[in-house]
This record gives sequence, structure tokens and C-alpha cells, in this order.
Amino acid sequence: MRALPTTRPDLTLREECNRQWLTALLLAASMALTAPFAWCLELAVVLENSTVTPPNSVGFREERHNPMLKEPLVLTGHLEYLRAGVLRKSIETPFEESFLIESDHVVIEREGETRKLALNKSRSLKTILSAIEAILSGEAGKIESVFNYYVAGTQDAWSVQLTPISRRMGKRLISLQVNGDDQSVTSIRIDLKNGEWHLMDILRNDPEP
Repeated sequence: MRALPTTRPDLTLREECNRQWLTALLLAASMALTAPFAWCLELAVVLENSTVTPPNSVGFREERHNPMLKEPLVLTGHLEYLRAGVLRKSIETPFEESFLIESDHVVIEREGETRKLALNKSRSLKTILSAIEAILSGEAGKIESVFNYYVAGTQDAWSVQLTPISRRMGKRLISLQVNGDDQSVTSIRIDLKNGEWHLMDILRNDPEP
């Protein structure tokens, strides 16, 4: 097994594109962040009460587990919902990197270099970003067109399990699970093929006493 990296290696354009749709999905789900939930075991009601009004920002701690790594890669940073259709994920440790998702492209900044990737080169990525916008705007219909879903739990400890309808998307993504309590989303877990999974904990912005 190879040691845990402290810097992210360069990726090919294809690998970068594949990585971005996953990053975008993590970012999107996380943007349910601090909106309170009125409890109901229906996706439409959950999304309606988790709608986020931009601009909004929240901290995160993310663990990436991969069978090729001896230890999980731990990332920290901030997620931002800047305005409708515009998302940004900023990684601050153990390296600095940011992803700005806007309109029909993704802008990646790393080590003083900027790369711009067109979303129209990946139909699956565009579909996921459409679902992202649906999560943020509370549109259950768009989610239902892309994922099968199951809502479970109680108001104090609930979860929404999403599995892709598309076989093509299912070749990369096994499931996405959003967890929360009576105040907000608390964590996001993404399970991928080949034993890889990511867990993102949302750092709640508690009001000062």
C-alpha cells in the first residue's frame, strides 16, 4: 500500500472530469447545510424545508477512503452557495484547491494555475448538476427523475438514501446518503465502486450566545 498523500497528484483531463462530477455532488448535497426541517417522510416536504437561500457558506471535514490508501485522506475547507446555479468548494488542508461550478463549466484552481472544463462534454455530469440545483431549490421532481430514493428515521435522526436510476451513472456511483437532525444536515456519505467511499461532516454554524 502507498502512503497517504499530502498533495494531490496531477490528473488527466478525463480523470479530472470524472472527479468533478463527484465533487459537485458532494458540494450540492452539503448545501442543505443550516436550513431547519419540518419532519415528514416525503421527499418533497424534506426538500421544501431544506431549501437554501444564497449566499451561504459552511465549513466541512471530509474523509476519503480508498483501498489503495493506507489511511483515509482527510480534507477540511468551506462550501459556498454563491447564487442560483453557482457553487464553490474550497479545500484548505492538507492542500489548497478550489472548484467553481457555474453555468456550463467548472473552474479548478490549484497551485496558482486555473483550468476550465466544459460540462457539455459529460452528459452524466450535467444531469447531476441539474439534480444539485433541485436540492438547493427544493424541486423534488428533478431529483426523482435522476435517483431512486428512500426517506427514513425520525425528526431528530433522519436519512435520505439516493441511488442512481441510470445504469451508466450507476457504474460510478453506488449511493448517496444525506443524514441530518432537527436542525440541519449533519453529514453526507458517497459510496463508489471498487470499495471507495467519502464521508463529509458538516460543521454547523451555531449562533453565538
